[in-house]
Amino acid sequence: MRPWPLLFLPCLLVAATACKSEPEPEPKSDVVVPLDVLPGDFMGENQPLKMLSTGDAIQLVAAPQGGHVIHVGARVRGLGSDTVNIRSRLRDPATSAIEMEEARDVVMRPVPGQPEWMEPDLRSVSQVTHIPACPNYDDAVLLGAPWTLEVIIDEIEGPGLGTARVDVKPACAQAEGTAQARCECECEPKYVLGKCAATP
Repeated sequence: MRPWPLLFLPCLLVAATACKSEPEPEPKSDVVVPLDVLPGDFMGENQPLKMLSTGDAIQLVAAPQGGHVIHVGARVRGLGSDTVNIRSRLRDPATSAIEMEEARDVVMRPVPGQPEWMEPDLRSVSQVTHIPACPNYDDAVLLGAPWTLEVIIDEIEGPGLGTARVDVKPACAQAEGTAQARCECECEPKYVLGKCAATP
């Protein structure tokens, strides 16, 4: 529902489905195996996921193509194979409307010390979703405001399907300086092209 500029077109060309709302995944057969899903904030390559609880901050990270995205992964229990489609969404907590989302196919690996759980390959940021959050063209407040994060896991070569929701508060990952100022500028409501050009 937001008019993404041309700088976000590359996200449509990767092996992900991004920048638009997609239908809910339909079961591939009459048999569905429920999956346990725990949403997590991707903190960086080769770093463990930060497992999310209600009210937690979630990072807004500068994207190579411009703007800021939210990197979301998950831990999953109950999978019978290692390839899934992961879809991450931010919903308006008041209306439950989907405001932004992204999905992609990823390969899962056992969580160290917890073999019944699996998570994306954390050696690469390509293995988690990149929700396109900013520039924020809407009226809605993004920074520091409560949003409902929804994560859907659909097992590609198996019957597993699971979803989880948690209320989070998007926040700029940068602690200070010009990078933080640009993040805050782009993520304020009612962004217009060129608004942040003067940001140092």
